[in-house]
Amino acid sequence: MAGAIALLGCSGPTYLHGKALKQNEYRGYGESLPERDREVLVRAEGVKDAASVIFLLETLPEGIEMTSHRLQVKDGYAHQLLGKLAFSRGQVDSKQDLIEQVRKVALAARGDAAVGIFLLTPANDYSQAQAVEAVILKLDPRVRAKLRPDEATMRGSASAGVEQR
Repeated sequence: MAGAIALLGCSGPTYLHGKALKQNEYRGYGESLPERDREVLVRAEGVKDAASVIFLLETLPEGIEMTSHRLQVKDGYAHQLLGKLAFSRGQVDSKQDLIEQVRKVALAARGDAAVGIFLLTPANDYSQAQAVEAVILKLDPRVRAKLRPDEATMRGSASAGVEQR
């Protein structure tokens, strides 16, 4: 975890000459449960629409802080740090395609957000990268409502409509 977390603390894209190895690895935090982690990746393959997942680029949401290369939830917040993903097809991809993969894994892990960083970004095309690493999390509903106020409004309208019946 420390390696990925340390990378999340860096600012700016990583311009390196080299090639990322093909990988698709998810590791849940807490007890080591390789079967659970493999199941998340299998479920991710079947995810069709992951647009509801918030992808934050090198930005920690309110209520999460990094201290001494460790992410932690601040007192008073109900975020859940679920795990981390390292993904690369071993080639240059659009960042949007990489974000879509992160979102699918986040949903499969029962998360609703990810904090990510792109690796091996070509110096001549900032819209591409070879790899992405991300921390998968379940946001405190109060923070999610601030990040996606339209969702909160739609939910409020839907529940208000139900209450009026």
